[in-house]
Amino acid sequence: MKITKFRTDELDDLMIFLDSNLEENYEKKVFLNIRQRWPEGFLIIKNKETIVGTCCGAILPNEKLRILILVLHEDYQGKGIGKQLMNLIIKESIIFGIKKVTLEARKDSKAITFYRKLGFSSVDVLPCYYQDGCDGIVMEKHL
Repeated sequence: MKITKFRTDELDDLMIFLDSNLEENYEKKVFLNIRQRWPEGFLIIKNKETIVGTCCGAILPNEKLRILILVLHEDYQGKGIGKQLMNLIIKESIIFGIKKVTLEARKDSKAITFYRKLGFSSVDVLPCYYQDGCDGIVMEKHL
């Protein structure tokens, strides 16, 4: 497996991967905007030529990194790959003086346990945050 920066020519493959592995739906232009703003903060992981995971974030004011997406195909979960992606994106953000990482997770997601193991704490609830009406949990980690 190989972790690389997302390239725009991989957009169609990324959209297929996300449609199969996320409950939310996004327009292609969202990912082009994310990549344009901070290319180092948009990583994909491939097994051979197939995308099996991605992580992207945004640098925000007040020394904050916001993780926008971190998703792995279920066959690759529980193997330390998500932790590796998170560590890489945080490492890429350090040059910007990042002191805090934030993200949102579905209230009903097993990802909350994963994020807690990485040192994140739940700090807020966002009622009806997701497209299907599920609440979101805001999580943060101080570096």
